[in-house]
Amino acid sequence: MQLRSTRDELAKIEATDSVVFGISVDYVGSHNKFQEAEHFGFSLLADTDHSVSRLYSGIREESSASNRMTFVIDKAGYVRAIEDNVDTANHGSNVVKLLQQSLPSAIEVGETAPDFIAIDQDGKTYQLRQFRGKQKVVLAFYPTDFTPG
Repeated sequence: MQLRSTRDELAKIEATDSVVFGISVDYVGSHNKFQEAEHFGFSLLADTDHSVSRLYSGIREESSASNRMTFVIDKAGYVRAIEDNVDTANHGSNVVKLLQQSLPSAIEVGETAPDFIAIDQDGKTYQLRQFRGKQKVVLAFYPTDFTPG
């Protein structure tokens, strides 16, 4: 059984400004054949030296293959969700749910502010939850440094 995602699920994933990659320890040629046979709507990455798999999913000793896992990584590079019980038949819809649960949508007045992690100019890391119940927080967004607007 392979990881499945319908066009509708992929469209929902892309609507969150997300990109999907499949990763395995197989070589590029086998990925080409697999992609031709399965017609995935996302790229398959070859981790032939197992370096990515060792960092993220671990390696199954009995087969030297990656463990089946899914990670959601936000724009700042932080891991926001990990799914280690992947249901291959429903993987696409499960990824959509993971994204909806882990990435903030439009924020409304009166809602609890979504947690975030950000780094300041001195390299210090801040997380919103460290201020909850202690201080009010003002977030002043601006388009980019050194701009008039």
